[in-house]
Amino acid sequence: MKNFNFIFGIILLNFLCNCSASASISDNTSSEILNVKHHTYKTVKFPTSDGLNVYADLYSSSSKRGPLIILYHQAGFSKGEFRSIAPRLVDLGFNVLAVDLRSGDIVNQVTNLTQKEALKQGKSTAFQDVIPDLEASFDYAKNKIKSRKIIYWGSSYSASLGFYMAAKYPKDYKALIAYSPGEYFKIENKNISEFAKDVKIPVYTSSARNEESTWKPIYNSIKSKKQFYLPAKTKGHHGTMALSSFYDDSEENWQAIIPFLKTLR
Repeated sequence: MKNFNFIFGIILLNFLCNCSASASISDNTSSEILNVKHHTYKTVKFPTSDGLNVYADLYSSSSKRGPLIILYHQAGFSKGEFRSIAPRLVDLGFNVLAVDLRSGDIVNQVTNLTQKEALKQGKSTAFQDVIPDLEASFDYAKNKIKSRKIIYWGSSYSASLGFYMAAKYPKDYKALIAYSPGEYFKIENKNISEFAKDVKIPVYTSSARNEESTWKPIYNSIKSKKQFYLPAKTKGHHGTMALSSFYDDSEENWQAIIPFLKTLR
């Protein structure tokens, strides 16, 4: 029995040491990859045309009049998708509005407040139902924040909606960034690629390697300045989460988009 207790103690000690070492390595890696200052944000809300409050986190850079990126999350997520992404965008000189869309849920322990309110009001939360949220976000950015340059940044389904918004409101956005878009739905009985034909602003597209066929028809329809990036060394990840410090290969994706972002400042 004594031998058993001794062996168990050694195993437990090794387990705790390994956990401690892993946490230490992870923390150092995240710090090294991000290399950003701590940025605070404030949560704001604004109404939609159909009577719903949209909630968002506003990260402000040192230049309040600098360009603003509106970040939209992927399906089943919230503005928590951008907890480690928004601060780096601020360090790159952008103001950031990370929005909770009514079609979503919780991620990184951050509850989607817009979706929560939509359910209370009995509103539909399908992908296309977030269009009033997108319109309200732009109005808030332009009229309340007084942003002169507004960039649409979508993830998965919200990336697809970016082509619709850029086509419908051609003078509203400076650029469109679309991570993992696809023909996930139709709007006004049209495919997303049909709206992409009318986009007149620069477009940046990226995704996991195995998702290329999902968005390539949309990308091929774009007539404006465009570029895409697929990870060279890894399989990549779905949506904007590819830039999250949770992933070891996030820096590769950052280095791909940073030159594009610099052209928008």
